[in-house]
Amino acid sequence: MKIVFAISEITPYASTGGLADVGAALPVALQGQGLDIVRVMPMYRRVLEDDHAHTDTGLRLHVPVGLRTLQAEVWQSVDPGPPTYFIRKDEFFDRRELYSLPERDYDDNFERFVFFQKAVVALMDQLQFRADIVHANDWETGLIPYFLDHGIHGVGRGRTEKVVYTIHNLAYQGIFPDSEFPYSNLPYSCFSLEELEFYGNINCMKGGIVRADVLTTVSKRYAQEILTPEFGCGLEGVLSDARDKLHGIMNGVDYSAWDPSTDHLIAAPYSAENLSGKKTCRKAAIERLGLEASSGTERAPVIGMVSRLVDQKGMDLLSEAMDRIMSKDVYFLLLGSGQEEYQEMCLEWAVKWPERFGVYLGYNNALAHQIEAGADLFMMPSKFEPCGLNQLYSLRYGTIPIVHATGGLDDSIRDLSEDATTGNGFKFREYSVPALMTAVERALVAYRDKKKWAALQKRVMQEEYSWDRSAREYIGLYESLLT
Repeated sequence: MKIVFAISEITPYASTGGLADVGAALPVALQGQGLDIVRVMPMYRRVLEDDHAHTDTGLRLHVPVGLRTLQAEVWQSVDPGPPTYFIRKDEFFDRRELYSLPERDYDDNFERFVFFQKAVVALMDQLQFRADIVHANDWETGLIPYFLDHGIHGVGRGRTEKVVYTIHNLAYQGIFPDSEFPYSNLPYSCFSLEELEFYGNINCMKGGIVRADVLTTVSKRYAQEILTPEFGCGLEGVLSDARDKLHGIMNGVDYSAWDPSTDHLIAAPYSAENLSGKKTCRKAAIERLGLEASSGTERAPVIGMVSRLVDQKGMDLLSEAMDRIMSKDVYFLLLGSGQEEYQEMCLEWAVKWPERFGVYLGYNNALAHQIEAGADLFMMPSKFEPCGLNQLYSLRYGTIPIVHATGGLDDSIRDLSEDATTGNGFKFREYSVPALMTAVERALVAYRDKKKWAALQKRVMQEEYSWDRSAREYIGLYESLLT
């Protein structure tokens, strides 16, 4: 079975979060189960600047974008694993960030990702890679079914491939003014209520939902939630019409990258059998963020958070709760970037609690590992969360999650019992400061019983959320499309 996996970011080349981790791990798991799979992503500045080797294939693609025909260079990674092709066009992708600056999205995002998606189809045709399945991901690839059907010039191609479209986060839909539709070169019949039109605008996510043969999202709970007005982000009606082809498949963890017994990015290795290295990791993470690891470090639990700093991730809730959290005897280590107001707020917190609150603004993969290893508790108060991966990483690192019971967080985290013998984290159901603080206070009480806490850590570290399980579910869907 031949698969083309089109995605806008892949770890370690370029990442803004969990989407890139999926792009890294799921294709590897699929290849490991015998599939012939290639990945395609844009060649951002981060790809050009990273330490991984890339080579120019010499292939050049001529891609129409409205009235212009632009040339795309095709580069390829020389890393082991599935072949990874990069679409290079510096005009579009040689930029500081992938999609947006802290204060605004890039103005030409529709044009940029129309170019990328057309280049994916053009590359498939030039390589004569006769895919059985094209697996597209999120709004940045939502128009791929259209270009497979109509061709990159909009005059017809005749699709033979089946399309699986994964919704990683419905909140980001790729909505653009109708005036930009000519960049697509698609027939105007595609800009209709039944297709791409959404309140007078283009909606790329809607296009993927309508045209794909199978839809997936990244947890079973989220697949149910997005059919409701509360979580459907205006597309609940479109999704309800497509519910027969909608499946929830929980994301997994790449344990070759996320395992404290083998993680070369952390200060000391440790395992469920020997937790001693976690103390070293705690001290190192605290000092890495400019704080002093005093003699009271072990008594004061370390709360970690690695997140985009946006409303969805619960930053509005934390803005109200942080005074109450920091009134407790805790350290708080935060890594992330996002909305300018929240970045400034985090810097203010670091000034307000200079000995106990540390923050790093930006993306830093090594630091993400160090916080997971060094923290005792992991904060994920997301307003909604399609899947979440950090709670799964946290379990393997013996870092107990505090989560809002939504989406994949609710699927994967079981509330800890009073005697700490069942459950793997702390959940709060009402999205409110009192409910969050109740969960935090329960966690702090549980942390004080060192014997039970160590037993809890050892137990959750042995839970299994590998990508092999997820890959088998995806293969089942692929096979159902081809029979």
